[in-house]
Amino acid sequence: MQAIPVLLLVGLAYVSPVFGKREISANGTFSNRQYYSSINVSNGGPWGTWTWIDMCPEHFYAMGYSVKMEEYGGASDDTALNGIRLFCIKINSTSSAVYTIESDSGTFGQWSGITWCPTGFLTAFQLKVEVPEGILDDTAANNIKFRCSSGTIIEGTGGSFGDYGGWSNACTRVGICGIETKQDQYHNVFVDDTALNDVRFFCCD
Repeated sequence: MQAIPVLLLVGLAYVSPVFGKREISANGTFSNRQYYSSINVSNGGPWGTWTWIDMCPEHFYAMGYSVKMEEYGGASDDTALNGIRLFCIKINSTSSAVYTIESDSGTFGQWSGITWCPTGFLTAFQLKVEVPEGILDDTAANNIKFRCSSGTIIEGTGGSFGDYGGWSNACTRVGICGIETKQDQYHNVFVDDTALNDVRFFCCD
């Protein structure tokens, strides 16, 4: 891959803290919530295994997200995108707490600020993935963008390697309510790590 800076900021929506509301980690508490479909893309990375599902509470849907990114390290073993965290807001409510949901995340990097839909909820996504590089350093997933139910497309901080594939199908009723990641678990200093390779989301009524 090319030795160019890996962090980009393409702010198509606004990045902010959590509206001053109380933030609560769902941490698997609502993993039995019923969903009517899952959405995925076809260009996910080849390494790793699917981990666990985390879900928003009933009547909550994802309105924003942040990513865990490892900055480009030059000659070191780069992993780029390590995690995705969704921020769930209760439908038709302006006073409830914000719940965060997050499937397994990689070891490296820092969490970005939150990128929100200006209105509506997350409904579809694209994943930016670097294809296998052979004997060179692999990074797999580098960034993600979402389409909101209002039609706005949002993209936050991510890596510069790889390309976006096609859009997933869309949640046709309300929006995204859950997440599951495919993670290449940390090996050791002598094995090429890629961290997050793929993700799928769940749609609820």
